[in-house]
Amino acid sequence: MRVGEIGEFGLINRIKRYFEPPEGIIGIGDDCAVIPFGEKELLVTTDALVEGVHFFESSNPYLLGRKSLSVNISDIAAMAGEPKWAFLSLSINRNRDLKWIDEFVRGFSDVAEDYGVCLLGGDTTSSDRVVINITVVGENDVGESLRRGSAKIGDVVAVTGRIGCSYAGLVAIERGLGGFNELKLKHLNPKPRVVEALRVKSFADAMIDISDGLVQDCGHICRESRVGVRLYWEKIPFCHADFVTQEEMLCGGEDYELLACIERRFEEKVKGMGDFVIIGEVVNGDAVEVVRNGEVIHIKDCGYKHF
Repeated sequence: MRVGEIGEFGLINRIKRYFEPPEGIIGIGDDCAVIPFGEKELLVTTDALVEGVHFFESSNPYLLGRKSLSVNISDIAAMAGEPKWAFLSLSINRNRDLKWIDEFVRGFSDVAEDYGVCLLGGDTTSSDRVVINITVVGENDVGESLRRGSAKIGDVVAVTGRIGCSYAGLVAIERGLGGFNELKLKHLNPKPRVVEALRVKSFADAMIDISDGLVQDCGHICRESRVGVRLYWEKIPFCHADFVTQEEMLCGGEDYELLACIERRFEEKVKGMGDFVIIGEVVNGDAVEVVRNGEVIHIKDCGYKHF
């Protein structure tokens, strides 16, 4: 059997079975690992970005530097924590122009400054293609980190921002479409929703950032919380882009918006905040269902998978 036959999440589960985290530590399976540390708990996340997979060889290095840190900070936001420290490992060709390096680091540094993150170390190696690996450490008060596995039946499901704009931006770039700069920047320069996460953390039960696609990330909530999620098509704030379908927007990924499961008694408060839009509810079951015009529709193979 090969990796492609079990897929990305099968591979993760295959690795996970070799390790049992010590008592009190949350390991593989959430947006961050959670490690108790005195009166705080540390949130640790890491991501790799590979040239030709996550970004184009011709990508603007400044925007790439911004995005590479932002997507990791988004994981900290998904746990309702505050990002603090970062580590950067960079594999790069020895003939790469130093101006590229300077622009990449400038973008990285600007995001770090925006979110109060300090770069503490990392590694550099030679490679035929650019590979960026970043670890971000955040913190929270003990017991306050939101997880994928704590949604409760009856919760309302809410999202920040618009769904599908990053996918639409990627399509515009791939097709060489003129204009659509705002959509392109949604893909190239995502904004981590740290502030929004902190506003809702006191009355949310579970949260995740939308990196694999709305439907697939709802599925992660379902599996970890052992619940179902019902989404109402008409309530989803789709991106305004007529060159991709709304179904594609549900599956495209890399929105880096937040999806939160919130106690129903706080529904009106959430509506009044203006940060989140309620699009569904947590129900009995074990999967995601999407309701359009009163009927459940079936969306197959929805969401980004590496294998």
